[in-house]
Amino acid sequence: MIEFAESHVDLMGRVTFTQAQLMRRWDRELLRKWRQEVQDNLRDFMQIKASLDPDTFPNFAENEALLSTFIADKNLVYTRRVADEAKNQLLIQTIAYEQAIRRKAELEVLISGRPATSAIPEERDPDTQEVIQPFVPALEAVEPLPATVELDGQAVDNPEYLSVAGELQQVDDLIANSPQEVAELAASRTIA
Repeated sequence: MIEFAESHVDLMGRVTFTQAQLMRRWDRELLRKWRQEVQDNLRDFMQIKASLDPDTFPNFAENEALLSTFIADKNLVYTRRVADEAKNQLLIQTIAYEQAIRRKAELEVLISGRPATSAIPEERDPDTQEVIQPFVPALEAVEPLPATVELDGQAVDNPEYLSVAGELQQVDDLIANSPQEVAELAASRTIA
């Protein structure tokens, strides 16, 4: 017996789809069980069914049973496709949110700078060999971007600083305006 997929969208993955791509995937699901010729014949039967005499039309009951099964399968596939469209949109938002979180950290380092740090070696529990402290590589110091620069003997706003600060504001807005569901999914993806 052919089983339809539960979903084509993996919320723990990074692959997103267009609506057309999802529709094609779910159409293929239906075609695995119902060849196009059979679908066309059942649609024809559905259109003329009311004008047919069930007692004289050959295989009327079988066609009616097949049509009923086909309609149920089509409804199931449609329901799963609509659910996948919602999941896909959530995944798109979550990936954008995760990118914004990473970019925010990069921009904050550019603006505020960072002191150099030494490498931290890995530590393991002597009995279980479980990692207690993972290895952390050394980081070089980053000088903060100056908010102003000298131009013709005058202090003026640093265009690079203004650009970074503007991008940071956009990233902060995206993060702040993301639905709670997006933040929760991003947190679960980070752990997994």
